[in-house]
Amino acid sequence: MIRGLLSVLGLQLLVAGFVTLAFVLASGPMAAKSAAVGGAIAFIPGAFYAWRLIVSRDSAPSRLLRAHFVAEAGKLTLTFVLFAATFLWMKDVSAIPLFVAYIAVLLVYWLALILFKIG
Repeated sequence: MIRGLLSVLGLQLLVAGFVTLAFVLASGPMAAKSAAVGGAIAFIPGAFYAWRLIVSRDSAPSRLLRAHFVAEAGKLTLTFVLFAATFLWMKDVSAIPLFVAYIAVLLVYWLALILFKIG
């Protein structure tokens, strides 16, 4: 389980870096900064979720189910807070690179689930 989670997180970082690089080459540093933030908004809550599962992996089934609920609630809360903070405090954010990177990083997780049946 841990190896699968860490592999997905590593692939997410790789995709975030690739998308950021693509935007810096195609559109410049502002777009790249927005893409990097979008990738981070997808990665950080996912890493939190993975950490919560790793910490509670040896728990009883009822506690493990509770850990999943807490992890998912934390993931959603972190996502909301990170988007809110980005749009409130970040100057010159470009929405298209931000959301392209966000979606690309999220797709890594879903494609891994489909292709490798991780989980």
